[in-house]
Amino acid sequence: MARRVNYQIFDMPDGRFSVTVTIEPDKTMVRTGFATQAEASAWVEGLRDIMAALGAPVSLTFPEYPGSLPLNDVLALIRKASTEAD
Repeated sequence: MARRVNYQIFDMPDGRFSVTVTIEPDKTMVRTGFATQAEASAWVEGLRDIMAALGAPVSLTFPEYPGSLPLNDVLALIRKASTEAD
């Protein structure tokens, strides 16, 4: 059975981009060092082609954010949520 694949592009603090990919249920990989968001997007399209051959759909982790997410902002939200839960 084909597994779902989710990805998200992150804007790193150093100005580069990274892509986080999760193959359900629990395999997560990170590809770093893209100079531009366009390079990261092209890499995702290549991933999409490969996974399509395997019958695994590729989709955004957070579809409401189709562009890159600033990593520092995401980490701040995670920290805030974890302190509020305590």
